[in-house]
Amino acid sequence: MLSTVQTPRFLLPCRFPLHFPPKPRHLHTSKPLFSSQPVSQHTLTDQSQPQPQTVTQSSPSPPQSQILTIRNSLLSRNLTAVELAESYLTRLKLTEPQIHSFLHISESVLREAEDIDRKIERSEEVGIMAGVLVGVKDNICTADMPSTAGSRILEGYRPAFDATAVRRVRDCGGFLLED
Repeated sequence: MLSTVQTPRFLLPCRFPLHFPPKPRHLHTSKPLFSSQPVSQHTLTDQSQPQPQTVTQSSPSPPQSQILTIRNSLLSRNLTAVELAESYLTRLKLTEPQIHSFLHISESVLREAEDIDRKIERSEEVGIMAGVLVGVKDNICTADMPSTAGSRILEGYRPAFDATAVRRVRDCGGFLLED
């Protein structure tokens, strides 16, 4: 039921008109998709069938995951988690005054990086995201950091739990920067 108080969103004019690219001709047929006539009368011509693409030697390889690259660098000890965290924090200190993208930055990042380095030295298992720093929006609950959702009403609010996404990042060895 449509509300008479507020105009439904789908009736509001779009500020940015959406332009969709035209579909390739071979996907369109002039024949109906469903019919009471037998299927054998509705066959596609050779023109309308898409041609399979062949893979050549010059095809680019798929992009490699930066998370796996970081993990492999940590495990091979070409890089330490502390060095990685310090480089991210240094970059953040240089850019944050101009960008203002973070409301809160976790103080525990370097401590967590040291824990990862100790685990690697002892050949203990580390998570798939070990050493990866993840920025989390301020409206997602994190137990050890304020979650204000950018509102002064929630200023100083610290949830008693981690959101599921945050818990999963931590379980995989990732560090949270907060946002």
